[in-house]
Amino acid sequence: MPADLGSNDFIGRIRQRHQPGPAPAPLPMRTFIVQITRDGKTTEELTFDRAPSIGAIAARVGTEAYVISIEMLDTGTAGQLAAQ
Repeated sequence: MPADLGSNDFIGRIRQRHQPGPAPAPLPMRTFIVQITRDGKTTEELTFDRAPSIGAIAARVGTEAYVISIEMLDTGTAGQLAAQ
């Protein structure tokens, strides 16, 4: 008896791979708030649409500022915002 090595329908398998699947879930919308200080007494808040790198923060405020905190806020998904 020959061993069953699976389906020999190569074209069928290729078509199955390339059929559109379910739509991906919408990505959550996030806001990143970075608190900085320049003099140790007053603070500023910077907002970013994606996670900021140290270079991105330094580009906005210079290299003399100190980062106090970084906070991430979920503001819903793109689909929810479009529906509103």
